[in-house]
Amino acid sequence: MEILTQIGINGKLLLAQVVNFLILLFIMHRFAYKPMLSFLESRTTRIEEGLKNAEEAKKRLDDAAKSEEKILADARAEARKIATEAKESSEKRGQELLMEFEKKADTLVVEARAQAVEEREKLFREAKGEIADLVIATTEKVLREKLENEGERKSVNRFLS
Repeated sequence: MEILTQIGINGKLLLAQVVNFLILLFIMHRFAYKPMLSFLESRTTRIEEGLKNAEEAKKRLDDAAKSEEKILADARAEARKIATEAKESSEKRGQELLMEFEKKADTLVVEARAQAVEEREKLFREAKGEIADLVIATTEKVLREKLENEGERKSVNRFLS
């Protein structure tokens, strides 16, 4: 002890500073480090879920596009079939029946396209709604946690003051 005082180090003051440092280290570890790690882990999890949901939405949109193509192909095949029948019957029944079948074929194509467009728009709306809900939920959670963390920081700062 005497050697320390000779070189200008106060042993009691050094011991008090070491104890204060350990207390501060404990408080920082408990109230700052652990909450920050849990916040980062939860945020990583939410981001991964958001990416997974976005991939699912993209897959649904791709499926909708494939379904639309199939519906259009079926409608075109049906229209060709009706047109062929109309041509055969026009030879037998005349020009009037030919016009009627062509109108029916056009109507079927228009209806099929309208149905495909409507189904596609419905899937887009659903996907947009799901994405919007996910974004809102994620934003709400992040803001809640940020506000909670700011409250914890203020209480730690008040405690340290």
